[in-house]
Amino acid sequence: MRKVSLWLGGVLLVVGIAVVGASAVLAYLGFSPSYNLGDPAKFQFVLVPFWQIGLGFAVLGAICVWIGRLLKAV
Repeated sequence: MRKVSLWLGGVLLVVGIAVVGASAVLAYLGFSPSYNLGDPAKFQFVLVPFWQIGLGFAVLGAICVWIGRLLKAV
């Protein structure tokens, strides 16, 4: 379980950092990258910026790595 937690945490952390970096580059180029969580057919638009999605992945990955390191100590 420890190896799975460390591996999954590392992958999520790298993906999160990559998404935040891509969001920063696109913002520098003048774009506002976001993902629509609403239903466009009903004209519901709930736009979530990429940096928030990447931050969520990074935090989740950091928590998985932390849990993996705690399992090592036990």
